[in-house]
Amino acid sequence: MRPSAFLSATLILSTLLVACGIEHTGDVRPQDPLIVWHSYATNGREERVFLDAVNSFRDAHPDIPLEVNYVRYLELVTQFITAAQGGEAPDLIRFNHDHLGEIGHVRVGGLPVLEDLRPHLTPEERRRFDPRTMQSMRYESALLAIPAMQSCLSLIYNRDIFDRQGMAYPNDRWTTDDMVRTAETLSAGDVYGLAIPIKWGYWWTPFQTGYGGSLFNSQNVPSLDSGRSAEALSFVLSLEQEHQVTPPGMHPESMKTAFVQGRAAMVIDGPWNWGSYLDAGINLGQAMLPVVSETGLRMAPLLNFHGWSVATDSLHKPEAVKLALWLTSAPVQLQSARVTQSLPTLQSLLEGPEIQEDEVLAGFMRQARECVPAPTLRATGLVYEPIETALSLVYQGEISADEALAEANLHMLKVVGK
Repeated sequence: MRPSAFLSATLILSTLLVACGIEHTGDVRPQDPLIVWHSYATNGREERVFLDAVNSFRDAHPDIPLEVNYVRYLELVTQFITAAQGGEAPDLIRFNHDHLGEIGHVRVGGLPVLEDLRPHLTPEERRRFDPRTMQSMRYESALLAIPAMQSCLSLIYNRDIFDRQGMAYPNDRWTTDDMVRTAETLSAGDVYGLAIPIKWGYWWTPFQTGYGGSLFNSQNVPSLDSGRSAEALSFVLSLEQEHQVTPPGMHPESMKTAFVQGRAAMVIDGPWNWGSYLDAGINLGQAMLPVVSETGLRMAPLLNFHGWSVATDSLHKPEAVKLALWLTSAPVQLQSARVTQSLPTLQSLLEGPEIQEDEVLAGFMRQARECVPAPTLRATGLVYEPIETALSLVYQGEISADEALAEANLHMLKVVGK
């Protein structure tokens, strides 16, 4: 496997960007700095790539002063809406498509708080991006962000633990029976075969799709109890309660810690933690999520999209769009893909050898093709709480899986007014 080396970015990136035709154009210096909000984890690989790109933009555009601020991911939407209502919104903000669904309906003084970017981009600029990623940045008809990256859950494993037990590595032909059987064999002492947060809604969704269910139907109406979703819920809980292959009480951070410390042979996780696992010295492998043995359907996680949005009341819209295009340009996206294993959004990169010939990126690409892009709706960001309530109630034995999901779906129908 190719190690994921961190490229010394500023000089190389600046040279590449100029070579790509993105260079200083002599803009008039704004009166105040262009303010950027991001939610990259402090001192992480994603943040380092981002800051290198910002610094190269500063070098090429010294007449555009920038102020970059970190905001915790879980507080990003609330803080932005509060700032927008007070007339103090940042100029450029990194949001995912769930955030766009939460914010798209918000109005201040009768106006949306995020700029529709369609007038700011040429048709050629829009055509450069994978259509699926562009669609994810739309709320109703408005384009609320320029897509920068995409990612999803996959099966990640520690090769060394498999080697010690003489076990074959996971592969893309695995079924859930294979996964459970292998996890049971590898669970010994303080090591569990599989670590996942079983009561977190985001981790339940790929099991739901594998059992023929979906969060929303084709008309974007909530359908949490569709297909054999109740069986999916029961199966997820059985990983801890029956098979005992995953530690009790897992949440995303404790899952990450268990894997870093060598106490889990496999995790269902995304590329956002791949760098941390490499830095911890884990001998990593990656495979697609398995096919559900009972249905013959592959588990299909949600596909996440992140992009750069411009505030409607920004006084620096041309400069903000210029920076957004810089941060989503081919050199920056390629650097990000190499360092973080997140997939780019530019069609040329997705089809190019840098992605196709990289073992890890190609693996995440195969998984992404099997993903379900969640619609960019207000309801999408609200769906996890009722799912997690259902999971907790069934976990505690207070209600059946069928009843729990029926109640969860009824709650969502009321939320969206159906």
